Amino acid sequence: MKRNFLFFLAIILFISIFPLSITKASNIEPQVQVKLVNYIGNQSQLSLKIHGEFLIANQKLRLLDERTYVAKVENGEISLFDGSTKLATVDQLELSPVSYKNYLEVNNRPYLGSFRFVVENTKYIRPINTVYLEDYLKGVVPFEMMASWNKEALKSQAVAARSYAIGYLSRVIDDTINYQVYGGYAWHPNTDAAVNETYGEVLRQNGRLVSTVFSASNGGKTESNANAWGSSALSYLPIKTDSFDSKTPWQFTIRKQQINTSSLNLKNPSLWWNITTEADRSLTSTIKTWLTQNGYAGKDIKIVSVPKLSLHTPTSGGRVSKGDITIEFYVKDIATPDGELILQKIEYVNIPATRIRAMIGNRVILSYLVTKKAETNDSITISGLGDGHGVGLSQWGAKNRADAGHSYRDILDFYYDGTSLIKDYTERQQTLTQQPDLKEETSVSIKEPVVTEEKPSSTKQPVVSEAKPSSTKLPVVSAPANNPVKPATPAKKPVIDKKAPTISQVKVTSDQTKKKATISFHINEPGKVTVYIKNAQGKILHYILKDSTTKAGSIKKEYNFSSLANGTYSVGIVALDNSNNRASTIPSFTVKKPAPVVKTKTGKVTATKLNVRSTASTKAKVIGSLKKNQTVTIVSTSGTWLKIKYGKSYGYVYKSYIK
Repeated sequence: MKRNFLFFLAIILFISIFPLSITKASNIEPQVQVKLVNYIGNQSQLSLKIHGEFLIANQKLRLLDERTYVAKVENGEISLFDGSTKLATVDQLELSPVSYKNYLEVNNRPYLGSFRFVVENTKYIRPINTVYLEDYLKGVVPFEMMASWNKEALKSQAVAARSYAIGYLSRVIDDTINYQVYGGYAWHPNTDAAVNETYGEVLRQNGRLVSTVFSASNGGKTESNANAWGSSALSYLPIKTDSFDSKTPWQFTIRKQQINTSSLNLKNPSLWWNITTEADRSLTSTIKTWLTQNGYAGKDIKIVSVPKLSLHTPTSGGRVSKGDITIEFYVKDIATPDGELILQKIEYVNIPATRIRAMIGNRVILSYLVTKKAETNDSITISGLGDGHGVGLSQWGAKNRADAGHSYRDILDFYYDGTSLIKDYTERQQTLTQQPDLKEETSVSIKEPVVTEEKPSSTKQPVVSEAKPSSTKLPVVSAPANNPVKPATPAKKPVIDKKAPTISQVKVTSDQTKKKATISFHINEPGKVTVYIKNAQGKILHYILKDSTTKAGSIKKEYNFSSLANGTYSVGIVALDNSNNRASTIPSFTVKKPAPVVKTKTGKVTATKLNVRSTASTKAKVIGSLKKNQTVTIVSTSGTWLKIKYGKSYGYVYKSYIK
């Protein structure tokens, strides 16, 4: 009975990871539903700017061109405002464009199609965008692959993204790496062309839709889906050497001791808790986040040490599958009755490598293709190749193959063995809702996809996730009873922002006495800002800001460099505007902490004659002698010996003969 249960559980898991499609339903381009999360986050209200005109389902209301409205959550429902005037309060707000070419800006990001706004977790407003698949792809490909790359690589990405999306047509997906990154009506001419030139093309094997998973880099060797996710091996996703992959080397080092607690008062942590930080703050920050999600929610934690960390047990594809880790830490409110902190310890042996990666960070351990581990008394260094799971298409491999003259068909043939390129649909049945009485719909067949204006892009990488149930039905729009709809004015196409933000007035000063660096700069438009500290070897030591949503204006931050050795360090400043245009600069500062003042200690010789030896041993060479009551400068203690300064050199004397 247990074996049967496990078998059916495996079947369910396989289907959720690799949704199957045996045959295509029709020759008409389908639509996809996308929950907008990535660029919105969790908000209780959203700005909605109309381009063209939109109608509200079941309401006698039209939203006007170039007008901005606000939708917000009130008492578990959604209210729509035009300025201070409340237009409607509904359980779900459904908006449809009068013409499909109209579009909506949600918090300044444009989207084509229709929308359903729902209340999430009783307090957040969540848009669900229904859009034609080809237009969805034009908002995906430039966010999954660099739009400036060779078109054949972009076409292979377009086919992979289309095949992947068709497997989820019956469900609501989101716009994050859980599925595929979707940037809305932020298109690029190169990726538009790649989508248009592969219109309707997908990969199938024996009539079944292929699961076209992909990652940034496979490290020079593809992995099988069975090794990556434990599902039944698929013949078109084998293990093989990929000589065109960039390999993408990565490495990180973590110090075993993060905080030296020997001099800390554990009975009164308030004296040091807020001024004591871990040696590897960016790494331990991820570990602490993991701990708060796994039994320590809401707790204030200090990581004391990571004495053990290893990744092992390679699969047939050479990727690690297991790992060990030990973490010692203090929780501020876990103490003995007399107030002394109790050291906490978690120790995992032979656990899935995925758990280790989640604890350390997916952008620290970029892949499971680990090539080397180096351990000293003080630290652990792990190195590897690749970026992502390595199953299916490698984006960097596709680029290098395209640059070498391979066609997109050649690229797909290599990464998805034994599959066929099939045209799943050839036309779009577009529904227009601009008739005067809205009682009839006009269907227009479009033999080729419509090319509209484009926007710039960025690159991210998807991961396979469990699917979520949904419906693909478009909202029904009711016409105003006594206010006939006028023919819509064609929407203006979005203004394409291709200009990177400006980072100016950059200044970094260092105060060697206070051991802090002050970083100031100005950005000319809102967006996301990252500020990090990097050493001379290029290793990022600490993030001061990471993808922090920031308004236009001046920014000033301080960084305590008391834990850094003397030398020159770089400050990385990266600004990403709302159209994903990127600007960066790397000023530097120098750490020149004064040498510590060594307190001298003296002593007097109590023996009549005391030999000075070259090392701390009675067998060592005698390099001089001292007389009784002679004063000596003591440098350090070594067991039963003292190291002393003897003339211009140093020597050792027996400790019991010095007072």
